[in-house]
Amino acid sequence: MTKHSEFSVMNSNYFLDWSNRPKPFKVYKDLSSLPLPIDFPHPTLNAVTAISNLSSNDKSLNNKNQIPSPLSSSKDISKIITLSDLSSLLFYSYGITRVMRFNSVDYYMRAASATGALYPIEIYVVAKGLGAELDAGVYHFNPGEFSLSAIRKGDYRSLLGSIAGNNTDITTSPISLIFTSYAWRNAWKYQLRSYRHWFWDAGVIVANLLAVTGSMQLYTRLIMGFLDDQSNRFLGLEDQKEASILIAAIDVDALKDKVNQEQSLQEKILDSFAPKVYPLSLEEIDYPEIWKAYNSSKLLDNAQVSGWINPQRKAEVDELDKKDNPSLGTLRQYTLPKSSMDDNGIDIGNSILKRGSTRQFSRLPIPFLTLSNILLNSTRGIPMDYKNDSNSLIDLYLVVNAVDGLEKGGYFFNSRNNSIDLLKDRLSRNISGHLCLDQSLFADASAVIFIMTDLKHVLDILGNRGYRATQMEAGITAGKIYLLSYAHGLGASGSTFYDNEVIEFFSPHAKQKETLIAIGVGIPSYRSKPGRVLPVRLTREQMIGAYSTFS
Repeated sequence: MTKHSEFSVMNSNYFLDWSNRPKPFKVYKDLSSLPLPIDFPHPTLNAVTAISNLSSNDKSLNNKNQIPSPLSSSKDISKIITLSDLSSLLFYSYGITRVMRFNSVDYYMRAASATGALYPIEIYVVAKGLGAELDAGVYHFNPGEFSLSAIRKGDYRSLLGSIAGNNTDITTSPISLIFTSYAWRNAWKYQLRSYRHWFWDAGVIVANLLAVTGSMQLYTRLIMGFLDDQSNRFLGLEDQKEASILIAAIDVDALKDKVNQEQSLQEKILDSFAPKVYPLSLEEIDYPEIWKAYNSSKLLDNAQVSGWINPQRKAEVDELDKKDNPSLGTLRQYTLPKSSMDDNGIDIGNSILKRGSTRQFSRLPIPFLTLSNILLNSTRGIPMDYKNDSNSLIDLYLVVNAVDGLEKGGYFFNSRNNSIDLLKDRLSRNISGHLCLDQSLFADASAVIFIMTDLKHVLDILGNRGYRATQMEAGITAGKIYLLSYAHGLGASGSTFYDNEVIEFFSPHAKQKETLIAIGVGIPSYRSKPGRVLPVRLTREQMIGAYSTFS
């Protein structure tokens, strides 16, 4: 229904109403806000180590009583997360790092990319209380004024844990983040196709979050198994406008004291409310098909939540990851070189600040070793609740245009033996640009990586919610590719694509797969200034008046 083709793109009569562009910030009318400190710590772990998530990845985490040991046994299990630490997590995940002025309008660019720079994702914080600095409660993070607004006061970890099937990762963590999508903000431009963008845009933020928590030696667990309606009511979200899509439990430690669960959780859920917010636009266009897709993949009761994370299902995901990919069409195989971690390389904080979306590539070749590092480290360390950390629902295919030591061609990344398999040779450089909606930017890229999945098989195992899972995992992987590219001195840019043509190009090898995201990487043809920790404190008037005089 939302697949792109040359015909659909050329014959689309949709146009953007710039006077109705959605506001980039969610602003509450009646809630007070708490300014976050801006003298927060800079994440200093080596970028490649942090992005690969080796610093906090413990493959034996299925044993809930075992404490993860990032970077060996050096984790200080008595570490107390401060408000300054939380500020660092939020800033390097989704804070404003650049202000760009175009046609007398200021655009506030963030630490993670977003399709169309529309930033549909909102982040909510569920905290046990951080000493005298922050009371226990449920908060909304506003990047515009770099603040928290209290939605509920009190320790609600047990309630959130019950919504996620009595999840002990949540009830024992001092902080959990809930990611939501404000649907209209992205649908304004991408219409029905924007549903998949919910998970892409959340995923690239989560990639930053995983890297930063890894640098801080905090283990993060990603949770997609929860009761959707209860989570939305818990946050006071307006129905059919904004929806919960992921929970990230931070500093998971099952040995910590569990919170008191004596209160009636169901009564608290029913005590729902919707704090008033300023509208995003003069008019919001409804897309019922988006909400039909969302509703079809909800978890409606505790039995369904338990089924999402049951051991048998994890074993099936494990088998999906281990299954042999067909060798159909393989011409040659290249073993990927491995490099040791460079402790003197760029740190993850600076890698995030350097990240942007490249607007022009130079066509110069990149080293094979660099491409290898990007492929090897982008698909690992994604600690989801429906699978073991080392498994993946996705595959990487790529078009190589200019990589030293590799011939031009279409390749498959074989993660089982750390090689890339040549599927198509003697290619025109224009093929990657054509597949990405005939954009010259992606013809100029040194390589374009296409993230794909065997969606039918995934849906057979995970049900309709498996679509969310694959898109989220693809978004996180894309975020890692972005960060790894900038950590190695390259640039990167994401793209949509002609869905069926990508499949046909990589067939017969990819004939049963679906395309999720495309990322071009290469050497930029210009020098861009890195982002920085900006002391942005927009006023309410600036936030609700962004892009127009509408208020």
